[in-house]
Amino acid sequence: MIDDLTPLVSVRDVSFSYGYDQVLKNISLDIYPKDYLAIIGPNGGGKTTLLKIILGLLKPDSGKINWSEFSDKRQSAQHHIGYVPQFATFEREFPLSVREVVLMGCLSASLWWQKVSTRDEDLASDIIHNLGLEPLSNKPIGKLSGGQLQRVMIARALVSRPKILFLDEPIASIDRDSRFKLTSMLTELNRDIPIVVITHDITSFASNVEHIACVNQTLYYHGDAELASGCLEEAYGCPVELVAHGVPHRVLQDHTQKQARPPCTHHESGK
Repeated sequence: MIDDLTPLVSVRDVSFSYGYDQVLKNISLDIYPKDYLAIIGPNGGGKTTLLKIILGLLKPDSGKINWSEFSDKRQSAQHHIGYVPQFATFEREFPLSVREVVLMGCLSASLWWQKVSTRDEDLASDIIHNLGLEPLSNKPIGKLSGGQLQRVMIARALVSRPKILFLDEPIASIDRDSRFKLTSMLTELNRDIPIVVITHDITSFASNVEHIACVNQTLYYHGDAELASGCLEEAYGCPVELVAHGVPHRVLQDHTQKQARPPCTHHESGK
């Protein structure tokens, strides 16, 4: 068991290219045992690619990922990872119920021919109950709302008993009420495990995030959740306005210098 000051995951000098197109260049960052890390940046900046490299789904051209608590072998670390992809990439037409989808999370830690154990069944029931999915347990996943499906995907990740949870755009394309429920749920989960979230909507997570990493091919910022506006402008290539829609929090530090360039049309919005 490692202490809270020792990184659980260390990304060191990671670079990656798709053919001749370099997506990531010399990325280094740390994830701590009780961390809540938000990874932000423009579309095409390499955020999801970085996540896939950490998960072991892609192999970097150079650099490495170190897992302090587990074996150095990627296969060993993968059994401790919970992953929630964008639900838009999930096939909703499969004839599966909510409970069946949740139980699929057990298979990642088992050989394919093994049956789900009674212990796994009991754990799935507890997670379904705790996430408020019990009334939907037998409902086909194709009949769920966006917010309900995201909770199902989180339940599927949690049933594997992860030591860390990664989420890719978890609040994309869901309504405001569902966003609030999901972000509140992640805050509760963060009491027990570290959370890493890729998001375009940093304002929805601002009151809970411990650290922010701003990525656009290279790493422009990695530190506390209060960041200076200059690093966002540098990463996005233009001034960035964060719109909180009345939510009282600060993501950007106070600054007194006036913008030397005209405002950009890009917004990181918290609708």
